[in-house]
Amino acid sequence: MASEYIYVHLDSVTNSVLSKGVTLVNYAKIIKKMPKNILLLNAPKGVGELDAHTGFRIIRGTENVAAYFKENLQTADGSIKWIDFENMELLRQLTPVEISELLYIAHAYTHLHSPFYYKLQNNFIYLTMPDDIRKIYFRYLEQFYGFLGDSLTRSLEMKINEKKKFFQKSQTIEPIPVELVRELVPYLREGALFSFKQMQHQDTVCEIPIFLVEDRLRDVEHTFSEKDLMGTVCYDNHEKIWFLKEEDVLEPLLR
Repeated sequence: MASEYIYVHLDSVTNSVLSKGVTLVNYAKIIKKMPKNILLLNAPKGVGELDAHTGFRIIRGTENVAAYFKENLQTADGSIKWIDFENMELLRQLTPVEISELLYIAHAYTHLHSPFYYKLQNNFIYLTMPDDIRKIYFRYLEQFYGFLGDSLTRSLEMKINEKKKFFQKSQTIEPIPVELVRELVPYLREGALFSFKQMQHQDTVCEIPIFLVEDRLRDVEHTFSEKDLMGTVCYDNHEKIWFLKEEDVLEPLLR
C-alpha cells in the first residue's frame, strides 16, 4: 500500500531531520560510504558485542554494519538508536561526561552540545521515536536530500500503480532531480507534509500538495485546507519531468 504522506522538519542549524514516511530502502547507494562501526545506544543483549568502556553494544566492520542495516534500518518502532564511529582507540577515549551525553541523546532525542563528536568522527546519529517517527543527524545534509528524493519517487510510483488492473503494465516514475529537492529546503525548514492522500491529477500531471504542518505531528493524517498550502510538487507523466509550483497563500519563506 502506498504511503499517504511524507512529513519532514529540517533543522539546518544542527543538521537534524525529523521525519515520518521517509524510507531508507536505498541507503547503501545514497550514503555511498558505509559506516565502519556503529555504537548501539539501546540494543538488547545478543546484538553486537559489549564494549566495556562505554557500556554500549557495538557492531564492528562495514560488512557487519551492512548486515545490521539490512535487517533493522526500516524499523521505526523506537527500538533502533545508533551513532557511527571511526575506530576503537578513540572510542575508548570517551570521558564519562561524553558517554553520559550519548545516554541523554538516546533518552531525550536531542543533543546537549555538538552532535558530531571529534573522538567518534561520526557522520550520523539515528534515533527512532514513538509513532514511527525518525530523527536523524546528518553531517552532510545532501545525503538526506537523496533519501527524500528516493521516497517521493517511490511513493508516487506506488500511488499511481495502486489501482491498476491486473493486466496493466506498471508505470515507472523518473527519479526526482536532487536540484529540485534542494528547492524544497525552505518548506522543509517550516515543517512540511507532502500529501499523497490529497494528490490531484491534471491531465497527465500528478500534483502533490505541500502543506505547512510545523511541529504539529498529531495533525499529519488530517485533511488540509488551501490556507496551509505552501507549494505543489508536480510530475508530468507524459514528459517524464518533475517541477515545483509555488503558492502565494503563505508569507514568503526565507531561503
